[in-house]
Amino acid sequence: MGYYLQTFICKQDDAGLLTNHLDKALKVDLDQGLCLIPMTEELFDQINNFEQSNTADRFEFLTDHIETKILQLIENKKFAYVETAYFGGQGGQIAIVWDNNKRDKLLSFSQGRINDVLKNFGVLTEKGLDEFTTLGFGIKRHTRDWLENTD
Repeated sequence: MGYYLQTFICKQDDAGLLTNHLDKALKVDLDQGLCLIPMTEELFDQINNFEQSNTADRFEFLTDHIETKILQLIENKKFAYVETAYFGGQGGQIAIVWDNNKRDKLLSFSQGRINDVLKNFGVLTEKGLDEFTTLGFGIKRHTRDWLENTD
């Protein structure tokens, strides 16, 4: 069974910086004041305006055009973007964190990058669990699954 996730992560109060400007951006609230904005095909196309753009670093769905647009929209707020791909226990995660209108961290393809991002947002873990498990990231296994109960 696979696990595939492409999503922005931000504070719930800051999500409107994207959702108010991009009608394909849908917010999914998490605990501890955070939320996801899943990178669906529709959101990808909307931000890219159906134009070709080079992918940023080693990301599959984050393009240079998307990064430029996100930096314009988020002002000085902290946002992150993560991509994960696992199949049969093999795979990894890559992440980027933007803060104060610039790249703050680029976390290369490895294990535990979602935990690194969540720590950066100050997530507190439940006893014996990591950040990923504490916020329920293991419950849904695909980007679209996060949107099942949104309007």
